[in-house]
Amino acid sequence: MAQREIIRTEAVVLRGLDYSETSRIATLLTEAQGKVSVLAKGARRTKSKFGATLQPMAHTQVVYYYKPSRSLQMLSESSHVATYDHLSNHLNKITLGLRIVELTDALLSAESRQPQIFTLLVRVLHRLDDEMNRPETLWPFFQLRLAQALGLAPAIRRERVEAVDEEGWLSLADGGVYPITERPSSARKAPRAALRAYAVLARADLDTVLRMELTSRQRRRVQELVDAYLRYHFDESIPNRCRTVLAQLKRPPAR
Repeated sequence: MAQREIIRTEAVVLRGLDYSETSRIATLLTEAQGKVSVLAKGARRTKSKFGATLQPMAHTQVVYYYKPSRSLQMLSESSHVATYDHLSNHLNKITLGLRIVELTDALLSAESRQPQIFTLLVRVLHRLDDEMNRPETLWPFFQLRLAQALGLAPAIRRERVEAVDEEGWLSLADGGVYPITERPSSARKAPRAALRAYAVLARADLDTVLRMELTSRQRRRVQELVDAYLRYHFDESIPNRCRTVLAQLKRPPAR
């Protein structure tokens, strides 16, 4: 019989589900073991020891009992590492954060340790909590970095980006930018400004990305390119649970 192992690790809550009248199931991205589902007994009680640490996006320190033969582990302790006070006061930031953890949950398999993705997720959520002027830029940046961590880094070549005149192509197969005269087999046409901004998002560091100044039209065009690239590789069946999770955040605790 497999023995239980006590795991203590940092984690980010990806989603939660009420279980029975008093308990809750949470899906976590843990630093130690990757994506893990845990059962928190009594988490729905008004004076639960877990408090708000099992809400989506929460950055926590958790302790759970791990047993390889089980798909649902038993959570023992959970405490905040960061509280994201600014993020929780802005609906647009909450929505962005929920989209980020939703995508992470959708694309990662269970118990596959992903330290690079864990670090990326924590870093982006912390920056989202900052008082910034353009938080929406974090979403396409995160999408492309997540794709990169999963082995699908866009094949950006500087000479091809610079060769784009008024319009060019985004290759959906390799994520590269091509001039109008070099159309790839699976491609999406876009204006030069959108393709160049996409290339910056795919290659530059986060501080550089957050200094980008795009019009709302350019931002929309760039987001369409990023979405098209991810859909090509991960298909269009990724569920959109943001509204459901947002409703859970607004729901008062069970009494």
